[in-house]
Amino acid sequence: MQKLNDIKEFFKEYPLYKEFLYIENYVRNENGIVDPFDFYGLSFEYFCEEEQTNRTFEIDLPVSVKEYYGKLPDDKIPKDFFDENNFLNYKIHLIGLCKSCQKKQTDFLISVKSNQEFPNNKDKIMSKSSKGFKHIDIVEDKKIEVSLTKVGVFPEQKVDIDKSIQQYFDKETNNWYFKGVKLYQQGFGIGSLSYFRRIVEKELMSILSNVSELNSSDPKLKKLIEDFNKNSKISSLYKNSFSLLPKSLQILGDNPFDVLYSLTSEGLHNLTEKESLNKADKIHKLLDYVVKKIYEEKSELQDIRELLKDLRK
Repeated sequence: MQKLNDIKEFFKEYPLYKEFLYIENYVRNENGIVDPFDFYGLSFEYFCEEEQTNRTFEIDLPVSVKEYYGKLPDDKIPKDFFDENNFLNYKIHLIGLCKSCQKKQTDFLISVKSNQEFPNNKDKIMSKSSKGFKHIDIVEDKKIEVSLTKVGVFPEQKVDIDKSIQQYFDKETNNWYFKGVKLYQQGFGIGSLSYFRRIVEKELMSILSNVSELNSSDPKLKKLIEDFNKNSKISSLYKNSFSLLPKSLQILGDNPFDVLYSLTSEGLHNLTEKESLNKADKIHKLLDYVVKKIYEEKSELQDIRELLKDLRK
């Protein structure tokens, strides 16, 4: 069966040059993007420069694209969308319109590709089998995939760092964080990963110490950190901390501190840009998750203390 992955994530989150697997097991005449008009009207969340906040955007097509491709037969995919091997392979200019301010806010240049030879028609062709009639694409089960890649975005996507992250780290680390996210959005995996690794090397011990101060942490975690300060066996500290972490971190199923620490020992230049991009994204998300959990618990505790103080008045 055909599967569509969430295209809203692609427009909102994906950086330049990172391939997004959109259609799995392509079946003709089902939902999914294979030509420009399939993009038309798609909605997603994005940063509006006019209103300086995230809004719902909608995809529009340039007038020239509408006029040219609008005259072609609906049941055929244009020949210029295929390469010499009959793979789907073309680029398309898309316009992002903010539904709130009703203005054009961004331009995307998107690459659309299939992983193998692609049917040039959209007809729903049925095939007879022992169990009755089935769509021929389901019967043949060629496992055709369609991927999308951003190859250009204007203006550049805004670097949006959560306020809790900004308040948690110092000026130097926030500067690294900004650069790591910026390079990720631009598709520079090795550069982005180098900044996030630098953050882990500088901040990981401090983050664990802050976690040990939370009410939801096992008191033994503080003792573990004190012992580390005496014998300096940092690898054993991270490995042995998992059962003492708050449930909100244990629920991950693996020790985020041990995982992050292990990444600092990997050879950075042994990785490709694509591998580095994926790793930078994962470190970024994991750091965000852990720091936000610390921030949320401390903020919640402070709010309750203020509430109790007010009730005492």
